Order: sequence, then structure tokens, then C-alpha cells
Amino acid sequence: MAGLLERVKTILGSKANKALDSVEDPTETLDYSYQKMQEALQETRSHILEVATAKKQLEMQVAKLQQKSGQYAQDARDAVQAGRDDLAAQALSMKSTADQQVADLQSHVQETQNEQDKLTQAQQKLESQIESFRTQKEVMKAQYSAAKAEVQVGQAVSGITQHAEDISGTLQRAQDRISSMQAKASAMDELQASPDFNALPGSANTDSIRQQLDQAKSSTDVQSELAKLKAEMQGAQKPLDPPQTPS
Repeated sequence: MAGLLERVKTILGSKANKALDSVEDPTETLDYSYQKMQEALQETRSHILEVATAKKQLEMQVAKLQQKSGQYAQDARDAVQAGRDDLAAQALSMKSTADQQVADLQSHVQETQNEQDKLTQAQQKLESQIESFRTQKEVMKAQYSAAKAEVQVGQAVSGITQHAEDISGTLQRAQDRISSMQAKASAMDELQASPDFNALPGSANTDSIRQQLDQAKSSTDVQSELAKLKAEMQGAQKPLDPPQTPS
């Protein structure tokens, strides 16, 4: 029994500590320890079965010896009735030997029963420890998962903070580009609303020059016509009127 408990301590102690040193993920270590505890429990049950089997075999031998002892007693009685005291004495001697063997075997049966009771108590205790460990294991795994997630979130936030200036600059450039596009779109709307928007480039200047040329030509024609009219009028007035000084 002491050896079994020592082995359980070894499994839950040194091996678990070694696993903790070599494995980074504690959830794997917890599962490993829980598996070893289950194996120890299964081994304890196997020992109980072996002890119970041995006790049953001893009890069967006791029953056979008790049957023989009874038969020897009957043989002794029969021998006395037959007047064979020698056979009666021999039968009683054999009965005494059988009775002594029964007593010895019953002592072993009791010792075996005591060992079985101890193993059964150890099994019950181990089952209770395993159930308690299982509950703690799940709690610790949940705590580890939560802590791991918190660390990962913290690392992500830290990374974002380190690049905050770059992000701010990117956002500002994006905002400036949006503002520029909005201004351009507004200007396009105003131009599309203007009646001269569809005119060809330079058409306004061309029209202005053409108008000035037409006006100049019209003025020249008017002056020519006016001079011609004056000449005609002067020619018609020469016989009657003296020459007049042009005003």
C-alpha cells in the first residue's frame, strides 16, 4: 500500500513538475497530470481485483479443508463403531491437520481482506482527488485561456499605439484627399450649371475679335458711304452755292 501511494506521489509530483518545466502550455500539463491520475486509479482497481481473486482462492481452499475435516470426523466415528481405534486415531490426526490448515488459511484470508479494504479506501480517496483535480483543472484552463487572450489583446493594442502617428497621418491624408475630391465635385456641379460650360475653349475670345472686326468694317463702310454722299451733294450744289469749307 505504501509503495502504491509513493508511486502516485511520484506521478503527480516529479513527473508533473518535469512536465511543467518542459511544456510551455500549462493546459497540456494539466491534461497530462489528469491522465496519469486516471492511469493510477486504473492500476489501483487492478490491484484490488488481484487481491480479491487471491482471497477468493483462499476461501475456496478453506471450504475444501473444512469439508475434509468433516469427512475425517465422520471416518473417526465410523472407525470407533467398527472397533478400529487405530483408524479412528488416524482419522482424527488428519482432521487435526486439516483444522490447522483451515486456521492458517483463514488468517491469510483475513489479511487479504484487510489489504483489499485498504486498497478500496485508497481507490475511493484517489477518485475523490481526481474529481477535485478535474474541477480545478478546468478552472485553471479557463483562467489560462482568459489570461492568454488578455495578453494577446494587450499586445495588439500596444502595436496599434506604437503606430498611432502613422495611423493618424494616414487618416489625415485620406481626409485631405476626400476634401479635395469633394471640392472638385462641387466645382464640377457649378460649371455644369453655367450656360457657357459647353462652349468650346477660346470661343469667347474668338467671338469678341469677330465682333470688333465686323464693327470696324461696318464703320469703314459707313464712312465711305458718308464721303460718297457728301461728294454727290457737293457736286449737286456747285452751280448754286459757293464752295463751303468743310466743317
